[in-house]
Amino acid sequence: MMKDRIIKSLKIYAVFFLFALLINLTMEIVMKIIVNIPESLDISGIIIFFSIFSFFGALIFIFKSYRPKKMGLCSLVLGFVLEFSFMKPDWVQNIYALKIGGDVIVAIIVTSFYWFIAWGIPSYVIHKYLIKSGAP
Repeated sequence: MMKDRIIKSLKIYAVFFLFALLINLTMEIVMKIIVNIPESLDISGIIIFFSIFSFFGALIFIFKSYRPKKMGLCSLVLGFVLEFSFMKPDWVQNIYALKIGGDVIVAIIVTSFYWFIAWGIPSYVIHKYLIKSGAP
């Protein structure tokens, strides 16, 4: 019984982590190329960050089993807390300096999408395929 719970937890974490790598890392690279984001692209740092972020998302999902929208909103809130308290990219610094323009609004929209999908899509996939199929 304990072995099944551990395997299920590892599957859930794997889904969260793999989607973080597939979606968020791809978005980071594409946005860096297309939009020319001023921050440097640290792929190993992104992988380490999302391994930790995905771990917390998987824990919340395992213990609360929230639906995808609620998981996406949790991710969005936590993501913005991290953006405003630790990461502080240029658009956040512009908000602090009250220099709110079109570039800041676009950054907020893109960042909102980015954070929402970090836990929203993995929880959707888990609910749709792992839970409905009865996988351990």
